[in-house]
Amino acid sequence: MSPSALDPPSLIEAAEKLVPLLRATAREAELARRPLDEVIDAVRESGLFSLMVPKVHGGHEADVDTFFEVVLTLSRADASMGWLIGFYIEHNWWLAAFPRRFQDELFADRNHALAPGAINVAGGSARRVEGGYRLSGRWQWGTGIVHADWVLAGAMLEGATGDPNPLFFALPREQVSAIDTWFVSGMCATGSWDFEIDDAFVPEDRKVEMAELLDASTEGCRSHAGPLYRTPIMPILGLAAGLPILGAARMALAEYRSQTIERGRALRAGFPSKDTGKPSVAARAALGVDAAELLFRDVLADVMAQRNAATRETRSTWLAKLSHAVFQCREAVQDVASVTGASGGRLDNPIQRALRDVTIASNHVVFDRESRYADYGRLLLDRPLQNRMV
Repeated sequence: MSPSALDPPSLIEAAEKLVPLLRATAREAELARRPLDEVIDAVRESGLFSLMVPKVHGGHEADVDTFFEVVLTLSRADASMGWLIGFYIEHNWWLAAFPRRFQDELFADRNHALAPGAINVAGGSARRVEGGYRLSGRWQWGTGIVHADWVLAGAMLEGATGDPNPLFFALPREQVSAIDTWFVSGMCATGSWDFEIDDAFVPEDRKVEMAELLDASTEGCRSHAGPLYRTPIMPILGLAAGLPILGAARMALAEYRSQTIERGRALRAGFPSKDTGKPSVAARAALGVDAAELLFRDVLADVMAQRNAATRETRSTWLAKLSHAVFQCREAVQDVASVTGASGGRLDNPIQRALRDVTIASNHVVFDRESRYADYGRLLLDRPLQNRMV
């Protein structure tokens, strides 16, 4: 157990201390199309990257509820950095699911790694060789690749018979090529470039089976006693990708309020009877975001109560609820952006950035609304699930 481990209130406080920096640099990072070095350095100094790392490896071993508050706090300042930092934190949880021998090697001289992860197994292929695997492929959405020291990638095993057996691999950054493809309309500051691997050797103990990772039932998970390491991966992924959208919606509402009040004061100086803003639109948006946050917190509580004892049906329900909450937030931001007036179209207006960010982030595959709603409907009608990623 690390003597420097921070308790949950201290980790949340560390996130709050980063808020002014993230707000001040949000536009600069967006224009740079990548996270800023000074922000990464500040987060490293805060200790947040090791939030989910087991204490035996020098981390804080904080649970999902602390992760929730930290990511939401950061995302209210800048959704892109809430997204990036949240994924860096979460991917250290993924690393704690790998074989213990590799964990001990990885964390021997550090208490966290900066590792993008791509679970799209269609991106690559692996073949068995003596002592491990040869891995090749190209993956999109490499959030964190700009500052990475490790990389996580899913792939299918060549020549496998029977049911598909997707695998998940860990590689040092020097075995991976980063490709700047990140020309997007939102979430620009995440720098989520593509990455490519060309016939890299991966030792046996740097691999886990995807099915076991989804269930938090790997040998590496079982080597840690804390309940965090009995938590299935998909709801944590859903929170990591969803909380930045909730945070952006909260930020957009706060900005609309402050901008409207300021504009109203200026107008009342010359036009005493002038009413400003659209109160009913603001109310509808705020109530929608409140409802979305309640759904987020309901899922959080249920995940922590059931962990990997939850059935596939329950896990599918969690993801349907998170998807619904995400789209409630997106609709709220769209409503607010529609009544900001001409100034709301300025690219440096935080409301405009929130609109761009939530539009892109809500397209994450974990929130595939048609798929998640359809499976939830199948559950209601006593029909079998179709989505395997739960």
